[in-house]
Amino acid sequence: MTLGGLVRNWWMMAVRGGLAVIFGLALLLDRHVTLSILVVLFAAYAILDGAWAIAAGVRASDRRLEGWPVALEGAVGVGLGVLALGWPFVSRELVYFIAGWGIVTGVLEMLAALSLPADGAAWLLVIGALTSLFLAVLVVLLPRAEGGVVALIGAYALVFGVLLSLAALGFRTAPSASRAVAGSRLAGQRRRS
Repeated sequence: MTLGGLVRNWWMMAVRGGLAVIFGLALLLDRHVTLSILVVLFAAYAILDGAWAIAAGVRASDRRLEGWPVALEGAVGVGLGVLALGWPFVSRELVYFIAGWGIVTGVLEMLAALSLPADGAAWLLVIGALTSLFLAVLVVLLPRAEGGVVALIGAYALVFGVLLSLAALGFRTAPSASRAVAGSRLAGQRRRS
């Protein structure tokens, strides 16, 4: 992915951040969330976020297959969400699937973040990837603490959503990136004329 692709589509990243914040707040503000309810909420979040990530990965790519880490992260999310909806009565095992999801998405988020120039808000995406990996480790360490896992996943989603939203705003306001986008648009117009 290029910084120009993210600048043009910063709002798609902001929507993903907003989805994560809503999911996190839903888990943290309702004290009666059980693992069964977590399964349904997580499935809905994973499917929505995954579908949006696939669209963002495809749309933000300036070249073919450039946004594959984001698109693959989205496909993993959709797949896990569908699995959770189809297998809702095995909520204990879902905790391990969430840990696996955290590892896979953390690695893919890191690949996407490291493919960006070091200036701007790319560091927020690196921190977001590290929070996904940290979530996976904690979920594996606390698999039997039902309320703890719900709060942990809620806190992760809230932090991740805020980081993603801040990165989106950083890409939107990046002056060097804006010039890069303007330059690529100008070059495209020249090629067409």
